[in-house]
Amino acid sequence: MINFGQYDQKVTFVNFQAATDGAGGTVLTPLNSLITFASVKQTRSSNDIESGQMVIPNRYTVKIQYRTLFTPDLTYQIVYRNDYYRITGIELRDERQHKEYIIQMVGV
Repeated sequence: MINFGQYDQKVTFVNFQAATDGAGGTVLTPLNSLITFASVKQTRSSNDIESGQMVIPNRYTVKIQYRTLFTPDLTYQIVYRNDYYRITGIELRDERQHKEYIIQMVGV
């Protein structure tokens, strides 16, 4: 049984493509591939003391419904609350009569 109430946050999957800038060069511009509702939960981040990392990046787990015409991969970035996030892992969970992607993302 699908619980549609859990998908309460809007996310956008974007790819970047080169577009001319009018001066003979190119600039990367975002191209929306999918706008959908998702379940977004913040996951714990560990502070990496050995590398001297002072800023802890935002890590999230995103769940979206399975679609036959869209397959997320590591080339996409996710826009969530006007911030860009890089996809670090994707899992397709197949439960009885319900499929969903579980995506790990980290702030860019």
